Amino acid sequence: MKRNNIKILTVLLAVLLLLVGCADPNPQVEETTSPPINENGIGYYKTVEYKYETSVDPAVLTTNLDPTYLLLANKANVLGSDYVPANLTTLTCDTLQLNRVYELDSRAAQALYAMLAEMKALGVDDVMVASAYRDYTYQKNTYQKYIEYEQSCISADAYRVFGTAYIQENYLAKKIFRLTLEDAETVVQSYSALPGQSEHQTGLCVDFASGENSTKEHLTEAFENTIAFTWLSQNAYKFGFILRYPKGKEDITGYTYEPWHYRFVGREAATDIYFEKSTLEEYLNGLSNAQ
Repeated sequence: MKRNNIKILTVLLAVLLLLVGCADPNPQVEETTSPPINENGIGYYKTVEYKYETSVDPAVLTTNLDPTYLLLANKANVLGSDYVPANLTTLTCDTLQLNRVYELDSRAAQALYAMLAEMKALGVDDVMVASAYRDYTYQKNTYQKYIEYEQSCISADAYRVFGTAYIQENYLAKKIFRLTLEDAETVVQSYSALPGQSEHQTGLCVDFASGENSTKEHLTEAFENTIAFTWLSQNAYKFGFILRYPKGKEDITGYTYEPWHYRFVGREAATDIYFEKSTLEEYLNGLSNAQ
């Protein structure tokens, strides 16, 4: 029995040596990383593939989560009155008011041009920029105009914020048809930012308008019914933009749904936010908790 065991061990050892001798001295390691992005911007981020009809420079769209493009301005994060973005540039794309200068962060502007070119190539050519960078003073004046308007009547927004019962009891029953300053401020702050709290001061966001809308309907939820919105809501993330104030997230963003308002955050963050169906606030909170 011992001799048989020795023979078996000898045979096994010979087979093992043979297998080792036949092994590839330079084995190929299976590729586990995502394919690189090519010159047309076609590639991957995590499991998401990007494809474009037009020539796209991915270096413009990708930011590697640079904090510059994740700057948060809201009711809890206030910009100073002297804050001005470092790299503002004048927009050369179609704008709502021809006699007005529209400015945007230079990288966000390049990403915007790439997105508009893609839209035009796909037949969406009636979209224009209605608003971009606003400084502190501009926002202060805008906010005050809204206050004056809300104090001059009882608007649809007043009904939305307070409800019919409140309006009836506190105003109509008393034959009062103008809001108090306190109530006007509550209504305005549901759709417009106080100076320093406006995202427009970051120079990283744009409001869009469409030729499908009449002039009176610009910057209203009517934009949701345009082809431009349909395209943007499905593709803006590929160019680093997010729908900043989505429906159903009012308690998080602090503002009502704005289908026209898009913010540049870089393609990586925009992709995460798009597929997570989240907001910039939620995304940044997640990054903070992950550290």
